[in-house]
Amino acid sequence: MQHAFTAIALWGISFIIYVTCNKGLPRNCIRQQFRRYLIAAIIAAVPAAITRTSLLQPAAIIATGTAFLWIITYPLLFHITKRKSSTEYDNQIDPAFGIYLYGWLTGILAIVPGAQYIVTVCEAPLLIVPLAQWGYFIISGEGIDINDMKTLQQTHKTEIIEFFHSWKVRIAALFLVFAAVPFVWANCCTHFAPGESLWWQKAIAIATTLFITIYIWKPKRGLFSRTGIAVLYRSVKEYTAQNKRYKTQAEERIKSLEATPAAKPFKAPSTIMLVLGESATRDYMSAFSNVEEDTTPWMRSMLEDREHCVAFPNAYSCHVRTVQVLEKSFTEFNQYDGGEFFTSCSIVDIARKLGMRIHWYSNQGYVGDVDTPVTLVANTSDVAKWTLQEKEIKKTPYDSMLLDYLGEIAPTKENFVVLHLKGNHFNFINRYPPEARMWGKAGECDNVTEYKNSLHYTDDIIRQFYEYGRKHLNMQAMLYMSDHGCTPTNSRRRAPRDFVNSRIPMMLWMSDEYIATHPERAEALKGNSSKYWTNDLLYELICGIFDIKSNHFKEKNSLAHKEYCHTRETLTIMEGEIKLTEDNG
Repeated sequence: MQHAFTAIALWGISFIIYVTCNKGLPRNCIRQQFRRYLIAAIIAAVPAAITRTSLLQPAAIIATGTAFLWIITYPLLFHITKRKSSTEYDNQIDPAFGIYLYGWLTGILAIVPGAQYIVTVCEAPLLIVPLAQWGYFIISGEGIDINDMKTLQQTHKTEIIEFFHSWKVRIAALFLVFAAVPFVWANCCTHFAPGESLWWQKAIAIATTLFITIYIWKPKRGLFSRTGIAVLYRSVKEYTAQNKRYKTQAEERIKSLEATPAAKPFKAPSTIMLVLGESATRDYMSAFSNVEEDTTPWMRSMLEDREHCVAFPNAYSCHVRTVQVLEKSFTEFNQYDGGEFFTSCSIVDIARKLGMRIHWYSNQGYVGDVDTPVTLVANTSDVAKWTLQEKEIKKTPYDSMLLDYLGEIAPTKENFVVLHLKGNHFNFINRYPPEARMWGKAGECDNVTEYKNSLHYTDDIIRQFYEYGRKHLNMQAMLYMSDHGCTPTNSRRRAPRDFVNSRIPMMLWMSDEYIATHPERAEALKGNSSKYWTNDLLYELICGIFDIKSNHFKEKNSLAHKEYCHTRETLTIMEGEIKLTEDNG
């Protein structure tokens, strides 16, 4: 009975934590974790249950407590910290790890004679991690985030000594010392008696424990490596290493970079703006496709002005995953000429060489598997800010938050501004505030309807960027493009051969002065508007809009030049594996 009760408690508490300590969850995710946690609890209960090992022994009680600490700590502290300032988060791995951790620890105790000594060594660091998180929360009032992890990894030993001068830290350290006493006593000073079992029962317990061991400790893909604190640690570690490499390579590439304007300067300091969208598919946008709802009314009306606005109805994303797109879009690295991200010049490098002041504002993540290439490029800007880093901001970070940053841009400077939207990323209902809903009722709409609502909201945000830039920044050109598309009927599908995830929107606005001072560029952009293009050539497009001559700019790759060389037959996606000629949609 004690085993059944513990399994039910593991499952029930994990599911309650998942539902109450996460935000913006779609219904299918809730149902999915309901099943997964139930299966995990059953598997985790097997080793101790089948060997009839009592859970009322001190070592087993400590093991169970450690497991529950992992289930609760990171999701709860994250939720307390982020609940007022985030639209969504999904910390599902920590409860799963906690469930299996119970099975692993009690499994070792049940099958290995004298295992309490082995468990002591394994369990001590596992217990310290959640306790340290609680200690940090008590001291700071917040859970550990990416910035705290950066500080932790970069802190010098002398700073650590100074840190312990704080009375709060000393009390927390003293608490850990006292907590270690019952822990050591339970595991090392008491006798643990595994239950009596037949050979086949023990064999099942051994097999299950081995399975759990591999499942939770497998490098890179094991459950532990995907827990919240492990992801934070690994992301910062990898980012630090890549940042060092990027900076080292930057010194080399900047030495050889030449870039000079090919036209007369504007009459007054001016701004060129790049708005980068997320997961927008032109198939659902009224400015680009024949759809029932007017999902992008501002873009549609703007594109009626063919003198100043250009639509590119044959633009494609070079990949359907963000990292593979953006490491190419922002640099001269592409599918056709080869190269490498770390050794390639970026749009920031070019803008700086031209004497522009670069502002980069993002509503995306800061450091992570899909964020690192963007962060590395962005951090070379004069100003780079992420909404997720702004701890003093307590409002929900919809893309409208990026409007707040525009006031920082000096109209007396030559500016290049990059605004990176959260855009239309799944879960779509979390991409816009309730008052911006255009179609359907909250809680009653399918993903397609919610996706269209998010597109309508994005359209209005870009309108506000445009109006601010024209009114306050003497904006000469504004380019909008999405990184890749999305299939809202199945938001998790990545199959690229139907090309829905690759058909991206792209449009450009040019001022009268830009057209007058850059007539060849304006003419080429209009003349090439119907030509096929993949967004790993964004770097060359930006260079063309800047209208420069450079030893790191191949003009034939740019839509802003009349000699643009690519065609539907020569262009590809997915690292050259799929040709655009395969798109018959």
